[in-house]
Amino acid sequence: MCSPALIEQVKKRISRRNALAALGGAASVASAGCLPAAVSSKKSASPKNTAKPAPKKKRWSSKPVEQVSFSRVVDLSHTLHPDFPAWFSEGEEVTTRGNRTFVPPAVVEVKPVFEWEPDKVNLNQITYWEHVGTHMDAPSHFSEGSTVDEIPVEDLVLPLVVIDIKARAAKDSLALLNIEDVRSWEDEHGPIPERACVAMNSGWAKHVGKPKYKSLDANGKHRQPAFHIDAVEYLMEEREVIALGVDTFSFDNQHSPESDVHYRWLGDERWGLENLNNLDDVPTKGATIVVGQPSIKGASGGPNRTMALV
Repeated sequence: MCSPALIEQVKKRISRRNALAALGGAASVASAGCLPAAVSSKKSASPKNTAKPAPKKKRWSSKPVEQVSFSRVVDLSHTLHPDFPAWFSEGEEVTTRGNRTFVPPAVVEVKPVFEWEPDKVNLNQITYWEHVGTHMDAPSHFSEGSTVDEIPVEDLVLPLVVIDIKARAAKDSLALLNIEDVRSWEDEHGPIPERACVAMNSGWAKHVGKPKYKSLDANGKHRQPAFHIDAVEYLMEEREVIALGVDTFSFDNQHSPESDVHYRWLGDERWGLENLNNLDDVPTKGATIVVGQPSIKGASGGPNRTMALV
């Protein structure tokens, strides 16, 4: 028999989906007394409409979050401050891919509006780049997909898989997490869980605040470990993975100068996390990642407090 809390959660799910499509899911709950089957929110296309339909945004969440027990919480975030390493330096003129130039502001600024003296209350105005520090890349960062406020909250609580490539990354700043790494992980631990976040642990987090974190080459370009596009294709096509995570600046590096992983992954209505921290403190399998992402309308990403329940 389902608990009252679970029944209430199912009711809320059904109420925000197409009523006819929800009937199957409701019947499953009543007959099985357990979790509902996936309930589709897609509507049948009109046969009279011959125009090419606009791309549809996936709604990954399909079932209530399963009960999670844990004994400790690991902070996977770095503290954001003005000197945190970023793609661009404050005041440095940058030319975009669209051949537009701009001068970046500080990565984060905290300006007092009210202060304890004399106001007896503190209130700050905070401005920051979306893609700096430990942050989310929403689908809209590299596509016309969902913004952060459109990602279902259920999809911010996921099984966490950590794949370790520290030994190879220590020898090569452009090391890639490849498909062999994924298969080796599965040989040892079994298939990657459904609706997982797969994170690369390259050991890069310990270099924050040091030149090694950027590992600039002779042309001033960043070097850091990243995902191989073949591994990403496998996670998309063979496994139901929702999110990627890296402890570096980016899912891509100089092996994919056209940001192949970003365009492929985010363009498929998935999302990811960059500049993660403390991945050595969580198990390779069994933890649950919780992403405290501010829900800002229209945002393509943003800094957050990410944690793992172990």
